[in-house]
Amino acid sequence: MTRKSQLGLTMVELLIGLTISSFIIVGTVFVYSQSRSTYTLNDTQARLQEYGRFAIGVIEPDLQLAGYFGFSNNPQDLRYLAASGTEYPVSQLEQIDSPTVVASPTAIHSCGNNFVVDLLQTVEGTNNTYVGSGDCAAVGTYQTGSDTLTIRRAATNTAAASPTKIQLYVNALKRSNQYIFNSSSAPGPIDANREVHDLVVRKYYVSQNSDGRTGTPSLRRLYLTTDSSNPKIKDEEVLPGVEDMQVQFGVDAGDHNANNTIDNDQDSNGVPDDPNGVVSRWVNPGDNILKAPPAGRKAQVVAVRVWLRIRADDPDAVGYTDDKTYAYAGVSYTPSGAAAKFRRVLVSRTIYLRNARTL
Repeated sequence: MTRKSQLGLTMVELLIGLTISSFIIVGTVFVYSQSRSTYTLNDTQARLQEYGRFAIGVIEPDLQLAGYFGFSNNPQDLRYLAASGTEYPVSQLEQIDSPTVVASPTAIHSCGNNFVVDLLQTVEGTNNTYVGSGDCAAVGTYQTGSDTLTIRRAATNTAAASPTKIQLYVNALKRSNQYIFNSSSAPGPIDANREVHDLVVRKYYVSQNSDGRTGTPSLRRLYLTTDSSNPKIKDEEVLPGVEDMQVQFGVDAGDHNANNTIDNDQDSNGVPDDPNGVVSRWVNPGDNILKAPPAGRKAQVVAVRVWLRIRADDPDAVGYTDDKTYAYAGVSYTPSGAAAKFRRVLVSRTIYLRNARTL
């Protein structure tokens, strides 16, 4: 008995033990693989959600402040003060105005006639198209079919007068003494009631290529900044992975009973007499109601809806196919081919303009 107990395992016992061990190892590897796939999927989804929050978080404050001009939310309080001393009301600084009355600085016209100083359009956009060349050309090729969104406002912080910027001189005491200017000297004294703010102009759009990866789309923006000696329009990437941006404007057209007629227009000029800042309908950028007179400008933009379709950084490694149809803002998109290998998310936000004003 003592000798038998020292002989070890039989071949059958060894094979059974190896079989059981193999099952345990295979199960462990399977559980690990599944856990890793689940982690990767959850990480990808979390990143997409974070990307969406970040992109909306960049655009939302700009929109909320659109139309903010220091002590006023009415751009008609401002006039452009040229170096010659000549003053031009904003009604002469629209993009449709020709000939151009302000010759310099050239950044004013880099994105089109009076683009920077068209303050009557605190928000504007283009529907499924992109317009711009030179400094305003889309970097990395414009993403066909996406919208653009432009925002104009004053910076929230005060600044010193500078010839390398386009700035606003705002006055809390006298509405007629407020200016857009480009000079080393402010048009008047600086104190608690009179300040200088930088003019903020930003145009958001979608590009087919990001800075780091060709073929990866990205959300970008043009912005008004300073050069070594002059104001300048520059371009920067906001977030790679954004495939599409769509925009709609909520307008107060004075039709709050939804009968397609202005509720109160006693002078019959097509402009509501008592807009209340409530959205009466949603329109696409470029709608006639938003265009300059006499054809349009019959309503005030009081809110903006933004949709962003965002895809993952890389194709899914576990054979995933995205065959979902994304329907939003008049768009119906179903991924196909290589595009179907990416996971994606659609985020949207309705943003009300804090500085929307009555007409």
